[in-house]
Amino acid sequence: MFKKSILLAVTALSFGGFVSITQAPVSNAASMPGSLSYHKANFNAKIGTNYQPFKLTSHVPNSNYKQIKTTSWKKSGLKAGTKIHVDLYASQGLQFNWYRITKFSAKKVTKHAKVQKYWIYGQALNLPKSVTNQLALSY
Repeated sequence: MFKKSILLAVTALSFGGFVSITQAPVSNAASMPGSLSYHKANFNAKIGTNYQPFKLTSHVPNSNYKQIKTTSWKKSGLKAGTKIHVDLYASQGLQFNWYRITKFSAKKVTKHAKVQKYWIYGQALNLPKSVTNQLALSY
């Protein structure tokens, strides 16, 4: 996008016009700069009380996937206080990460059983203190 803007500016100047190049302001965490990196995890957490403003998605919002699907909280069966399992998280150098969650089950799930997984922004979760401290040290 930056190369295109410069090309437009050079073209406009060669025809005697003036162009102002501006960058759109950053409005949310999903559009923040930085490379996205994935990390394995294995811990349980709970859905926080302030979960509803955040979306459940099929992929991390700032990933390279073209079609990212969102699921409603009602359809997922998740609500405040629901125990969930985290098996993967993605960081982008921000204060909060995205976490891939599944609904917690005390039963051992077979390899072939289909379990619905969602990505959620870290502010929607109540993470255990041991995990929070460990993630803070990794930055």
